[in-house]
Amino acid sequence: MKALALLVPLSLLAGCATPIDPAAQQVRQIAPPAANDPCRFLGVVDIVGNINYWSVAEAKRDMLARVRNEVAKRGGNAYVPTATIVHGMSLSPASAQADAYACP
Repeated sequence: MKALALLVPLSLLAGCATPIDPAAQQVRQIAPPAANDPCRFLGVVDIVGNINYWSVAEAKRDMLARVRNEVAKRGGNAYVPTATIVHGMSLSPASAQADAYACP
């Protein structure tokens, strides 16, 4: 019973995976475009996640889903990750930053 009493509050702190929007299904990670690349820069995407995840892998998946969703909202179909900070089981939120692009 004591274990259950601890588990419930901890589960409330745990992060949940963000679902990928249908439009974001086509968003892909690319290498930084060359100067003559036809991709159009759309801006920097800054994402802040939850304060806690069950694992570092879960936090990274959530950050990736959030980045893809935001790139799709901006009309893009590609991104270049520039920073990802994941703490796993801590009280600091995960975060990610990426450059959003629209590529042919």
